[in-house]
Amino acid sequence: MHPMLKPALRRAWRGRNTVQFGVTPAHAVTLGPVDIATGSFLELLDGTRGLPLLREEARALDLSDRHVNVLVRRLAEAGLLDDARAAGPQAEVLRHRAEVMERQRPDVASLSVVHPGPGEGLHRMAARQAMRVQVRGA
Repeated sequence: MHPMLKPALRRAWRGRNTVQFGVTPAHAVTLGPVDIATGSFLELLDGTRGLPLLREEARALDLSDRHVNVLVRRLAEAGLLDDARAAGPQAEVLRHRAEVMERQRPDVASLSVVHPGPGEGLHRMAARQAMRVQVRGA
């Protein structure tokens, strides 16, 4: 898993130790208490690192492996994490089509909020790409 905070959910600090993800009441989630090291760790959740590398970088921030595991689990259970490497073979093909992904990135981000499982946004977009419609008659 390469965890990534869902880009469609904006982050806002509520006080010194609480982070709110999302702004609409249907999707907003608060996380707290969040110290400075944990806040810095949240910035690392961009989908470019796997869990082993994240744990290593967290240790440099004086965060324990247990803290990282609990935090990642809490974020995943709250529907705030996406997996940058998930979603299956169709999604993998779509992921390597840079021009298509750049154009559809906002749609994938929106789908990831509506379908909160890790990789679901990209999986749904790949399924859309695979659909074909045949029109008969005039």
